[in-house]
Amino acid sequence: MITIREVAPDDADALALWTDQQRELAERYGEPDLVLETTFPTLIVSLVGYSDDEPVASAVLRWSPYHEAGAVELKRLYVKPEHRGHGHSRAIMGVAESHARRAGATRIVLETGDQQPEALALYERIGYDRITNYGEWKDEEGTFCYGRAIPTRVLIVNGTIGAGKTAVASGVLDALEDRGARAAFLDADALCQTVPDDPSDPYHQGLMFAAIDRIAPLYRHRGYGCVVVARVVEDADDRARWAKAFGDDVGAPEVVVARVTAPLEERRARIDAREPEGRWRDWAHARTIELDDSLDGLALDDVVVENAGRSARETAEELLAEIGW
Repeated sequence: MITIREVAPDDADALALWTDQQRELAERYGEPDLVLETTFPTLIVSLVGYSDDEPVASAVLRWSPYHEAGAVELKRLYVKPEHRGHGHSRAIMGVAESHARRAGATRIVLETGDQQPEALALYERIGYDRITNYGEWKDEEGTFCYGRAIPTRVLIVNGTIGAGKTAVASGVLDALEDRGARAAFLDADALCQTVPDDPSDPYHQGLMFAAIDRIAPLYRHRGYGCVVVARVVEDADDRARWAKAFGDDVGAPEVVVARVTAPLEERRARIDAREPEGRWRDWAHARTIELDDSLDGLALDDVVVENAGRSARETAEELLAEIGW
């Protein structure tokens, strides 16, 4: 059992483990002049695993300089020889993969060689596939490269009119940007703004999903692994529709529905601030009550967060903490 900690890029324990790894690789491959890379300009996270406070394992995750946007590379995966056989490599890889998902990555890649049979067996056992060789060793005989796709993570920010779902969703994007994640924001309501109304498609839901089905693969192709959507979820089948739109041959996406709420008087004040007097304001005042009651009854949300008396960004930060993003 090990405890895995995130450490600084120049952490002494990490550097010592990397040096041990380099020494072992030099012996295995008969190349004593291997140069130890100790800086990673596109670093996402450096990890060290401890057993009884002894540093025994390491891993580094960085944005890949060799692949498409959204690809991350696993480096410096190492476990001290006397601590092998206890699942430490798999454990630290699991933590690295969690960081990759959190960063909005769409794929994780790595490079190894034929003199590391334990590593080859591990990667194949946990679902990594052989990919085209890359990097400085791509033309070297005995090089093996592996990769694994990371399904898209989709966050639907739900809420009645005036609850602040669009503002909070935008705040989520800002928070993800600040941590260096690759993320996209969709105001799905904007895809429904058409006239005249279509009686056969209430709230233009069918039109919206038809558009999303075509848009979603573009975000994946551009390497955005986290997608934040502002949209009411008033149909029990909507979660499956969002999963279908953002799903592809890499597996089902993670879809989280998070509802934001606010007191009626605050919702009314927000409506008044953005809607001119007239039928649209009157409609919104009536609809916010009706929709709020409907969402309460449906209870389709994974989490519910109050969005009142503070900034949308503060609500966004709480929401991200609640869903574990």
